[in-house]
Amino acid sequence: MKSGKHNSTSRSARERPVKKRPKLAPIPERPPHGWAVMGFDVSMSSIAGAAYGYDRTLDTYKGPAFVSRRWSKEDHYFDRLEQAAKSHELVLDLISELGMVLAMDEIWIAQEEPFPPHSGFIARGNSGFLKQQAEISGAFLGGLLRYGYKQIFQIHNQSWRKVVADDLTAAGYGDVTIHPSKWRDPKLAQEFNCRPADSGKFRAEQWAFHVYSVAYGVKIPEWPPIIERKDGKVPRHAGSLAKAVQSDDRYEALAMMEWLKIEISDDLKKLKRPAKAKTT
Repeated sequence: MKSGKHNSTSRSARERPVKKRPKLAPIPERPPHGWAVMGFDVSMSSIAGAAYGYDRTLDTYKGPAFVSRRWSKEDHYFDRLEQAAKSHELVLDLISELGMVLAMDEIWIAQEEPFPPHSGFIARGNSGFLKQQAEISGAFLGGLLRYGYKQIFQIHNQSWRKVVADDLTAAGYGDVTIHPSKWRDPKLAQEFNCRPADSGKFRAEQWAFHVYSVAYGVKIPEWPPIIERKDGKVPRHAGSLAKAVQSDDRYEALAMMEWLKIEISDDLKKLKRPAKAKTT
């Protein structure tokens, strides 16, 4: 029996040599897109936010932008908690309003603490209200942290009030301080048709129109004041003679935002902001 000769070429000889993959170049450091500062007022009746930013690519300041979610007494408490826990959506809404693209570490957020430690609520023993107010605030903060927003400042209301008071005094609106006797103003009670005891709740709006808008050359929206009705706190409709209890929460959110911008101004300068920038 003849034995045939095996003519097949070995596998290693048939395969074509493959060039080794070159090493990937290191990923370059991300250049800064700019920055945004945000302020949020969180309460049992609403969440309001304001934002201002600098777009490094366009060399332009942007804002302020605003966002608001208001609840009535018909809104179940757990539904409010659910919406508060989606706080990252409010941040995204503000970034969209500014028309910017930002990384999470380029966003700074200030939120007023749920209630001051010296608050009259504690003295009056409103434990149920305090519990829910604290839970709403905690849900809001937890939503931010869950989605990676960690540059958060929880501030006392006297922090932003000091900025407002000092600016109003410097602008010639009297000797305004954070003390209740100077924070309130009978002229504001007449202007906004509110009780004299509630007049201090309109300081942020007064500051927004007469100081902030003038300093930055921007137009601030005019929202109606808030009145108390059986279905909760609602904006006062045109022609209503009802006494206002406070201004729209977005004005105070704007003041918190401005406090934060001043507080971290050195950090913002590190993002290589050019000397001159346009404002839109």
